[in-house]
Amino acid sequence: MKIPKLSTYRDLLPRLRVNFVTALLIWFGVFCGYYFFSRGLDPVPGPLAASLVNWDAKWYLDIAQHGYQYVPGSPVGQNIVFFPLYSLILALLGKILPFFALANIGIWLAAGSGVLSIFLFHRFARENLAEPAANAATWFYALSPAAFFFASDYPTGLMNVLALLALLTWHRERPALTAFWLGLGSASGPLMVFFAFALWSILAWQRWQERSWRSLGGSVLLGFFASSGLIAFIVYQYVTFSAPLAFIHGHASYLGELSPLQKLTNIVHLYPFSGADYTPLWQALAGEVTALNPARSVYFLMNVVVLAGNLLALLYFVWRRVWAWAWIALVLVGAYLWFQGASQGPVSTYRLLYLNLPLFLLGGQLWQWRPRWGYVALTLSAAALFLQSAFFASGHWAF
Repeated sequence: MKIPKLSTYRDLLPRLRVNFVTALLIWFGVFCGYYFFSRGLDPVPGPLAASLVNWDAKWYLDIAQHGYQYVPGSPVGQNIVFFPLYSLILALLGKILPFFALANIGIWLAAGSGVLSIFLFHRFARENLAEPAANAATWFYALSPAAFFFASDYPTGLMNVLALLALLTWHRERPALTAFWLGLGSASGPLMVFFAFALWSILAWQRWQERSWRSLGGSVLLGFFASSGLIAFIVYQYVTFSAPLAFIHGHASYLGELSPLQKLTNIVHLYPFSGADYTPLWQALAGEVTALNPARSVYFLMNVVVLAGNLLALLYFVWRRVWAWAWIALVLVGAYLWFQGASQGPVSTYRLLYLNLPLFLLGGQLWQWRPRWGYVALTLSAAALFLQSAFFASGHWAF
């Protein structure tokens, strides 16, 4: 076995330091939220570890334990709206490790994929930025409030591992392997489907430059593999429920049925982006007693800030004529606005870390240009990570 050089270990130390600081902030926040924060909308009774399996984590765990259920036209939420990859891996691990609780296995799966994603992100950042900016971007990624979801039964870490593997293989001009990772990613979450489309369309454009039927056929084949996870999920729903688009129809209880014109009107009016009630947040910060839950105000504020940052990153890449990243950012932000933001307002924007990859790159660049601003932005992000962890453990809805 080849023994790594000492320099290899030295290269690992900064990434290990980032992981340690992230874990410290998360678990300190969980501890404070569990023991000192007031109970929120949906606290989970039992020991501290039980508080980590809440909200969407319950759905993923339910799928791993009982499979999918679908009732057409149901007015309540259904687990069919959640994509299968994370729950499938969790169910397989449960069979391999039957002596461990499935919820605990899920936490370890989320943590392991989250740690791996930090290492992969640093490698990805080094291919796009100078070394100091890449290091700073990695800190922004690891101390994002969404990093909390590396401590709960959420597929956040898994999604980012797959997105980053696809980007890294794309940079290395290995289109078949890129399509493979994109195909897995398309089975992990709806916006990952749009990420797969954005990156595949870049691959197709690069092949179109060859101006040959062979390159066109290759692009179609790559597109099939890049969307293979979604295709498999649709086939499963057709065979099981005779409803190939059940995962879309099941969203009606969450998002409502809006016409394209209504969605466009909501986006143009920035509703309800500017319509959220931030009064409980300002009252809580001022030390005043508030009858309403301040966590929801923080939730909307965080997502508005992150969405604005993503739009700024999009403009930055257009200005620098980095067209590939501008296109990826445009597809992801556009899909988010149309399918989720237009119906629910700024929800879960920051939690989808792969949606914010351009923003983290911009943060690293900001650090290199204006270190003081970078320190301020990173400090605010770390504080948000602590609050996210505390709110989640106390039963408040995630930011």
